[in-house]
Amino acid sequence: MNRATAVMTAILLLCAIAAKGIPILGVQGRCRCLKTTSNFIDPRTIKNLQYIPKGPNCETQEIIITTKNGQRYCVSPDTEWVKIIIRSRKGSRRHN
Repeated sequence: MNRATAVMTAILLLCAIAAKGIPILGVQGRCRCLKTTSNFIDPRTIKNLQYIPKGPNCETQEIIITTKNGQRYCVSPDTEWVKIIIRSRKGSRRHN
């Protein structure tokens, strides 16, 4: 195999990986949350809770809480108080 064929094969392989959305090793993707916190946020101050599942752009699930005063927090989905809030919000949606 000559050099031009090897270079063309490598370029086509990289294009195929990019087109499929397969993350390249060492690259996280476009996560919205660079850091998460596990500090408690009073549920009465929460205006919006956004859940972003794992996907081709980000290898971790993300939960973004917006408070009534406009501050946004990325919270750890493994924290117990976050799990309780998510369960309570899912339950309230079913009854509405």
